[in-house]
Amino acid sequence: MNNVSYENAKRKINSQEIEQLNSKIEHTSSYVGKIVASILFALLLGLPAINYYAIYLVGALIFLSILAVKYVTLKPIFKILNYNTVLFLVWQTAAIFFMIVFLRVKADTYHLIPFLYIILSYGFSFLLVRVRINTYVKEAFGEIHNSKKRVFSKTITKILSVFLAVVIIAILFYRGNKWWLINMNTTVETSDFLQYAIWGIGLLVLLIGFTLLPTLLFSPSQYVKGRLIKKYAEEFRKEYGFTEKEWYGEK
Repeated sequence: MNNVSYENAKRKINSQEIEQLNSKIEHTSSYVGKIVASILFALLLGLPAINYYAIYLVGALIFLSILAVKYVTLKPIFKILNYNTVLFLVWQTAAIFFMIVFLRVKADTYHLIPFLYIILSYGFSFLLVRVRINTYVKEAFGEIHNSKKRVFSKTITKILSVFLAVVIIAILFYRGNKWWLINMNTTVETSDFLQYAIWGIGLLVLLIGFTLLPTLLFSPSQYVKGRLIKKYAEEFRKEYGFTEKEWYGEK
């Protein structure tokens, strides 16, 4: 994407999109309101974990607070361009810190299991987002067609589209069998230990899959076009005859 020239960017971003972008500048307060409301809801979802993992919830609070401050201080045009990415980050965080409450294990004195889960979840989600961005850039600017990454990206997206239903079914099954899982004899010498380990691994996979669902909110096209408009902000402004106030708006 760094190698995309202004001429190539202009061919992909037409005048109608530029006009629509500029018409939204006066309504950026609604974008800020949605982001702030999403952040508050994300913190509310993570609140149950404070009894077990207060330190992680504090970390989420700090991250979301920094994200909110940086977003609010952006110029109006960049609030619009960054809206989709910021919304994805908020809901990604909400999903992760909502689910860590299910990872409580008494033997895990140092809370390493939720820490590992958080790292893996962010890692997998950002990796998937990166693949989708690269796939879009290659398709949009004609570098590579029918690549393996394109197939991988579309396959993962389809899987995630139906994954929520699988998660719901798994949760319902877990609730119905919770008494059996809780009362299992989990010493290494018993056969129940293996069953418990399998359930634990399965639950971890489900949790990671659940936290990948917010990647469906992420739009590679909006992200790439936003990056290109930001990169060539002055070129686009002069091309379409906007004043600096009309183009950038007022904070």
